[in-house]
Amino acid sequence: MAVDYTDFARITKSDYQAFVRAYGGFDMTTWSGYRTMATARELRWTAFVLGKATTDQKAAEEAQHRVACLRGEIDRPWSWSAF
Repeated sequence: MAVDYTDFARITKSDYQAFVRAYGGFDMTTWSGYRTMATARELRWTAFVLGKATTDQKAAEEAQHRVACLRGEIDRPWSWSAF
């Protein structure tokens, strides 16, 4: 949920805060290791699409887009298509 909130703006601030309260009150985004964890998750999501890129043109385009995001060529919040 934290990555969806910080990097993709898929949920609102108030919804994210409600989620944090409901699940114990610890906001992952305040943890010093959060950015590393978020980047690792996004890299995993990107690698998944890269695995499909050789046989699916839409996956290839999405993979290019995700790599550009991870390289800092596209500002957050990002918009990634589901695969």
